[in-house]
Amino acid sequence: MNFNNKYLWAATLALVWTQGAQALSLRFDFPQAARHSAVIAQLEIETAETITAPSGASCGTRYSARILDGIKGVATGSHIEFGFFTGHAVGAQYFVFLKDSAVLAQQKALTPEARIPMTSPIPYREECRKLLPRFMEMEEGLGTLAILPSRQSHAPNEPAVTLNAHLYPVPLKLPVAYWHEGLIFEGELLGTLEFSVENFSRYLRLLSGPTQQP
Repeated sequence: MNFNNKYLWAATLALVWTQGAQALSLRFDFPQAARHSAVIAQLEIETAETITAPSGASCGTRYSARILDGIKGVATGSHIEFGFFTGHAVGAQYFVFLKDSAVLAQQKALTPEARIPMTSPIPYREECRKLLPRFMEMEEGLGTLAILPSRQSHAPNEPAVTLNAHLYPVPLKLPVAYWHEGLIFEGELLGTLEFSVENFSRYLRLLSGPTQQP
């Protein structure tokens, strides 16, 4: 299995999530991610470079990007490098939650047994850690959210963020508007939610508090 690919990985996690209480359940908690991330931003990818260790092992992909809207930890108009999941398109825009890879440089490479179950092995390979960009995607790539044309008839082709509620739980009541397709079961939204870019940015700013730039 290619653990670098965010979309294949997310599908695998969703399958594992259905296998019972003992299986790992990975869901992206926005408030927690906002607290623990070093960078939150809307960006546009400018380049993508495959990273290969001297041994030939794959270390994922390094992206360089222009910051369109710096929400936390980075200034609007600046540039940033991050990684390491493959599949993000050059020219495409994303909202990202990133952590600083410096924390891994302070640790020894962990064995598979020491890692959290069902996580990509790349950050734990010593030869890869030396090649990683400074910032890494959070929660197995779930912290990178594509901006795509809206699927709603009232806003055709407007840029939007669509979330699968199984992987991205959000409260029933939010201080910003969104479009919901699905059911409400035991106080939780099921189905998909769509935000305009403006409203999603506003939501992330509310989670992050006052604008934080380096």
